[in-house]
Amino acid sequence: VGRSSGGVGIVRRMLAAVAAVAASVLLLTGCQAGLSDEGEPLTVAQSEMLAQTRFQVASRGDVVLHISMLADDDVDHREYEVTLDPVAHVAWGAMLRGPSSLAVEEAVAFSPTAFLRQVDGQWQTEAVPDPALSVVFALAADRPENAQLLRQSDARHLGEVEVDGERQQVFRLPSVDGGGDAVTRLWLDGDGRLRRMDAGDDERLVILLTDDAPVPRPAGLELGDADG
Repeated sequence: VGRSSGGVGIVRRMLAAVAAVAASVLLLTGCQAGLSDEGEPLTVAQSEMLAQTRFQVASRGDVVLHISMLADDDVDHREYEVTLDPVAHVAWGAMLRGPSSLAVEEAVAFSPTAFLRQVDGQWQTEAVPDPALSVVFALAADRPENAQLLRQSDARHLGEVEVDGERQQVFRLPSVDGGGDAVTRLWLDGDGRLRRMDAGDDERLVILLTDDAPVPRPAGLELGDADG
């Protein structure tokens, strides 16, 4: 995870994980109502708010995420409803795989380097089904980013939209090399809290940070800092 001394520290792991999804899916063009395609350079206030984003996530403690990958009717569609511990770097909850109308639910847990599925009450290690899951561990950081370097980057403010009666500011994160090819977006509420991260549209990868009560870590689940 990047530190405050890096101008693009906020995005390196996010971009890598998002790219794993984007590489296998056609880029969807067009923007949502109220959002700009090109966006505007960050103001001082916006860069300072964005610099605090991941630190704020870490400060919230355990948080419930809803993760969706690919269109609801896609055979490879996945949904996850998990509690994330941003300090121990572990998440646990449920995975639904397959089209929404036929989805099969399973209990799962994962860290940056391991994925477990519960079978007959026992946790079994398996291959990671979605490499982009690693992006959830880049949502939090133990310190703020460098606001000045973020403002000097190609990060953009795409506009303001209303989501469920709440006004949210939408930002596109800077590209790693400054080439302007980044698609990752962060959606922040009026308090600067991260509410959503996505891969530039509503289908490829969407992570919602909810206000749901975290679910306690399952007994017997051995997964955490040692794995990542």
